Amino acid sequence: MKINAKDLAAGLVLLAFAVAGLWLNLDHTLGTARRMGPGYMPMLAFGLLLFISLIVLGMALFNGPDPLERWAWRELFLILAAICVFGLILEKAGLIVSLVVTIAISSFADRTHRPLGVLGLAAFLVALCWLVFIYWLDIRIPVWPTYFGP
Repeated sequence: MKINAKDLAAGLVLLAFAVAGLWLNLDHTLGTARRMGPGYMPMLAFGLLLFISLIVLGMALFNGPDPLERWAWRELFLILAAICVFGLILEKAGLIVSLVVTIAISSFADRTHRPLGVLGLAAFLVALCWLVFIYWLDIRIPVWPTYFGP
């Protein structure tokens, strides 16, 4: 049996996140499917992540050898930086500007990105996020930048 190192590493990381999330969610009340408590959706999400991690770990045993390559630190940093910037500027810059900045930063993680493709992705994601979060779910976050004054 040849083990796929990439799938094994990915499965272990997913398993660690799922177990940590389920453990941290123990203090929240679950409620019922009809009256969900604050711990209901995280429990479902982390349970699904646990299931997926077990599938990935199982596939690692049968997919043949695929050794781990060197870590892509630049790409990892840029994606994490984009997520952090989104969280930091969302309240003041608004949803649309935050999404465009996040997409611009994360696009540099792919060395072969095309500016026209990034613009198309940004336009699609801005429209989709506005439609889902602002229009359908009616989440109260600023759409455009707010006043930055004192």
